[in-house]
Amino acid sequence: MNKDLSAEQVTLNTEIARNAVKQYNFNSVKLEFIKHLENTTFKLSAEQGNFLVRVYCGLQNTVQDIESEAKIIEYLISCNYYTYQKPIYNNSNNFVSIGEASGISKPVSILSWIGSPIVGNNVNDISLFEKIGKLIAHIHNELADWQKPVDFHRPTFDAGNLIGKNGAFGYANLAYKYFDRETISLFYSVYQRLIDFEAVAVKGNNFGIIHGDLHLNNVILHQNNLVPIDFDDSGYGYYIYDLAVILANYWVIPEYSEIRTNLVKGYRSIGQLSSEIENQLS
Repeated sequence: MNKDLSAEQVTLNTEIARNAVKQYNFNSVKLEFIKHLENTTFKLSAEQGNFLVRVYCGLQNTVQDIESEAKIIEYLISCNYYTYQKPIYNNSNNFVSIGEASGISKPVSILSWIGSPIVGNNVNDISLFEKIGKLIAHIHNELADWQKPVDFHRPTFDAGNLIGKNGAFGYANLAYKYFDRETISLFYSVYQRLIDFEAVAVKGNNFGIIHGDLHLNNVILHQNNLVPIDFDDSGYGYYIYDLAVILANYWVIPEYSEIRTNLVKGYRSIGQLSSEIENQLS
């Protein structure tokens, strides 16, 4: 991304965040920029404590989608098993506020702050992956039993929405025209493999709400407990997707087989995973 353009976006989103924060009852507010990727995030310090502010920039981030994301987390918190970043209601009793600056408006949400380090991909203790597997299975199991609100809406992770013409959450039509034929052919091969996988996966209870991006940079180690964060990509998908996201960082290292064994063992300790579906990870 052009550095000047990125700086302009951060400046704009900082003002948007400041104006959105006014829709909450925070006192003595201070914003600290964290990062600017698909969203722009800030640390909010106030008399009430510290919080995470997110200014949404993606095409898929409608108010309904973000409200639904927050309701996923709120429900998981109510299960009282793992710790999560708590979504914060604004003065209108909504999870999403609309911040405005320079004639531009964007949705903004606020979560509680957990000041502990992320796990990260450089894991020394491979037994940790068994705990990660249990965490993923717990999320899948709890959300499978959840009575979703009538206005609930999250994206679907299937072949068409991941790789097809609607892929990459709507960005595919913008991006594919810049690819050469060889690259497009590779995407088509992946698309066909996903179609083949879906023909197998549709036979069992393999589909539901998933985190969608639970790599270990989205897991915090807090007081010896694992805390999954960043449900921005949560939606409907095949459960094995969440396992594949974890494993994707380790396919080329010698410990991959042991990591996979521990991850699957943890998942199976409380969740269902057939050998037929597990083999799709190969």
